[in-house]
Amino acid sequence: MRIAGKRPDALSDEDLAIFENEGADILTPSIPGTAEPYTLESLPDRGSFEEEATRHVAFARRNGHPLCFALIAFDQLDDQNDTAAHDEALREATARWREVLRAEDLLGRWGHDEFAIVLPNCPTVSAVQLCWRLREETPKERSFSAGLVSYHGSEGFDDLVSRADDCLGQAVAKGRDRTVAEGLVDLD
Repeated sequence: MRIAGKRPDALSDEDLAIFENEGADILTPSIPGTAEPYTLESLPDRGSFEEEATRHVAFARRNGHPLCFALIAFDQLDDQNDTAAHDEALREATARWREVLRAEDLLGRWGHDEFAIVLPNCPTVSAVQLCWRLREETPKERSFSAGLVSYHGSEGFDDLVSRADDCLGQAVAKGRDRTVAEGLVDLD
């Protein structure tokens, strides 16, 4: 979709503020903090992430674009009593992930050891491959479980979260260190 001169009726001023794209062929959301070095602390917290993710879902609904959503939880970090080492492991993992994720992907902090990712314009097969690449970039001796779902075109963001959480629960129950993608066979 190209936006030039006149704004299409489907996009509100709020949408345009998020999807800054003068003349871009693919809308790319703005990424907070790109002028500064990437840090774990620069990730959106859960509330900010939910606001931005809801906008991504609304945009996908209006334009019929594919979208995937993943919840990622680190598996049994062994240094939980050492807060500095624990946080450093999370920093290293998310910094490496940022190198894998596209500019339009939204990564946010969901809980202390949990993260969420919105993958706009991303079909399920590509999202599964992305989870594999994230796993490869996760520091050695670290692992995570992931629940991955695809947007069906009519549900709200809360529905995506619920379905992804169910998939994440299945991944943990099946032994951790794996991705469960809704509708696909077990991916470990």
